[in-house]
Amino acid sequence: MTSDRIEEIFYKSRDEQIALQNEGIRRMMSLCERGHPFYKKSFDEKGIDFSSIRTIEDLERVPLTSKKDYMVQPEDFVLKLPNGPLFEKVIYNMLYTTGTTTGKPTPFYNTAHDYYATLMISKRVARMVGLTPDDVIANTYPLTTVPHLTFFAAFWYATVTGARFVSTLTGTPNPEFPVTNSSRHAAKMVETAEATVLWGIPSFLRRLLTMAEEMNLDYHRVRLAAVAGEPCSQGLREDIVRRLKHLGSKDPYVNNRFGFTEISTVLVECDREGRGGFHNPAPDHFFLEVVDPETGKRVEDGKPGYMAVTHLNRRGTVLLRYLTGDIVVLSHDTCPSCGRQTTRVVSQPYRKSDLLKFKGTLINPEPLVRALSGMSGIEEFQVVFTRLNLGDPLSPDHLQIRVASGESRGEITRRVTDVCLQTVEMRPEIVFVRKDEIYDPDRGFKSKRVVDLRKREERG
Repeated sequence: MTSDRIEEIFYKSRDEQIALQNEGIRRMMSLCERGHPFYKKSFDEKGIDFSSIRTIEDLERVPLTSKKDYMVQPEDFVLKLPNGPLFEKVIYNMLYTTGTTTGKPTPFYNTAHDYYATLMISKRVARMVGLTPDDVIANTYPLTTVPHLTFFAAFWYATVTGARFVSTLTGTPNPEFPVTNSSRHAAKMVETAEATVLWGIPSFLRRLLTMAEEMNLDYHRVRLAAVAGEPCSQGLREDIVRRLKHLGSKDPYVNNRFGFTEISTVLVECDREGRGGFHNPAPDHFFLEVVDPETGKRVEDGKPGYMAVTHLNRRGTVLLRYLTGDIVVLSHDTCPSCGRQTTRVVSQPYRKSDLLKFKGTLINPEPLVRALSGMSGIEEFQVVFTRLNLGDPLSPDHLQIRVASGESRGEITRRVTDVCLQTVEMRPEIVFVRKDEIYDPDRGFKSKRVVDLRKREERG
């Protein structure tokens, strides 16, 4: 398949894309009516006729699906098509979502049909990112106890582009099967493999590059860091680029992506600066909308709301108007950076759970985290919300910033204090610690930038 065929969906007009999405809506309504346990029951209880939902406008009459709905009985969201072709019935693989409400991982099932679709979408994303058969992709995502999207996706991108691939195999150790590597070994593997692309979580990549600098490694072939799994601020993006240049890379850049298991792919940036936002690479496979979770009504472009995803061409786990939990801003305008016509997320996604009440005020700590990320002189940091006396529930709230730094403590204290006053209007206590006390890359999936010790106290 030529590159033009791969990307042609991006340049179809808005009307052409809507026509494809309407076709997908009708297809999925027919399939759900035939064999979707959850939606057959839900539609019957609410008196909704599947055949009446024919367009993306009609979709607004379909009730929202919450994470709790899905996670309580995930098997009820798998299509049951006993008379369908084998291609649509065979479970090809199974991934797991995170952030469960049930206390256990929640499976997401892919049939052979779905896996082929995932490879096709991966090919589109690879084209947008600029991957080529000449690349060597170093996958630094950790091996975890349950299969997650991020660990396997790097292999998919290498597969569809013909690029070479090496997995550094950091992650959760298993004493019986000692297959994982230390982060320092992973840093050396990048050099040995002559990697051109680093694939990983931003905070882990930053620590990996720090180790590479300490080990005096040669990363001159690395041209791209493709990151996802947590927010990547402008400061962190600049810090990764600065460290890559110090390691010999001539003109590196960071491609930031936003993904989740329920779409089996990522929304992806189209340019080096991230000015175009996160593009939907598969408008023919899933429909994105921003909604008011109380009414189910759509929120207009340019205003924040909760993201809902509807599958348009799946056979395994199928979700309609599924609330991901992310609060985003959407745009349907032509991208000013690349000219693509697909829907874009044009804000940094965040979740309501990220907001917390502190000193009587509801605040979002993300601006503070963004400001501290990549700040020169800081090796690691953590924002801690606590009390002056944690054992006393009536004690005043207290903001603490834990910092690992090799520079002058006085200068770091001044700069961090200024940032706190500017972003959350609070003066913090600065506590200096070793960087591994904040984040040990050989033990943690990713750094935990915000900790609320008051919640731990409440759980007792």
